[in-house]
Amino acid sequence: MQPTPTGDRFASEVNGPDLYKMLERMPILAGLPGESIGMLASEARLTGFSRGQTIFRRGTAPTGLYFVIGGSVKLLAQDADGREKVIELFTSGQMFGEIGIFMHSSYRSWAQAVDRCTLVHVERHHVMQAIETDQELSARMLREVSSRVQKLIDAICTTSSRLGITRVASYLSELSDRAHEAAQVQLPAPKRTVASLLSLTHESFSRILRRLIDERVIEMSGRNVTILDRDKLKSLVINSE
Repeated sequence: MQPTPTGDRFASEVNGPDLYKMLERMPILAGLPGESIGMLASEARLTGFSRGQTIFRRGTAPTGLYFVIGGSVKLLAQDADGREKVIELFTSGQMFGEIGIFMHSSYRSWAQAVDRCTLVHVERHHVMQAIETDQELSARMLREVSSRVQKLIDAICTTSSRLGITRVASYLSELSDRAHEAAQVQLPAPKRTVASLLSLTHESFSRILRRLIDERVIEMSGRNVTILDRDKLKSLVINSE
């Protein structure tokens, strides 16, 4: 596999039509008028990030919206003890950075590449211009932000009131619901990162996965998870509610 190019050289290798095609494949932009996608693509920039590379830092001013073309990105914050906490994970087809550009405030968290990833960055003023001229895009952005806020609220409720195995079962069920094949899912990041997202230690997460494997609920190979008993996985979530 060729290494992901980074920086200006990578950006110079991609032209407008390529960026347009990448953006029109994003779920949130699919089916929108060509003018709206063209507006976003006109000053967009494709950039590669290596594993662990910072995409934006806490306290810096938002510059625009990011679309994940390949790889995965984690959004991080610090807890009261100064420890890093993963609060969201983004994979291919997802976007991030929208809350910062809508609030006109500095980033409250920072973003980092989980592994080699490729992003399309759209400048803030082009995003706002497209939203102001396309009501459907505006509505989609509002739904996306609302959905993410609700998921964060759900995550807070889940981590404060549910057992670890319930959190893991709920997360795997969510991945399954989004997957093309419900029985085949892939962890978007190493187990240590996913554990942080679920407010579990790496050791606890590994023990729970081992329990699910021993009980023939799942099989695992690396990050790939095969769900053997979807009903039992769902029951671990339902029985805790």
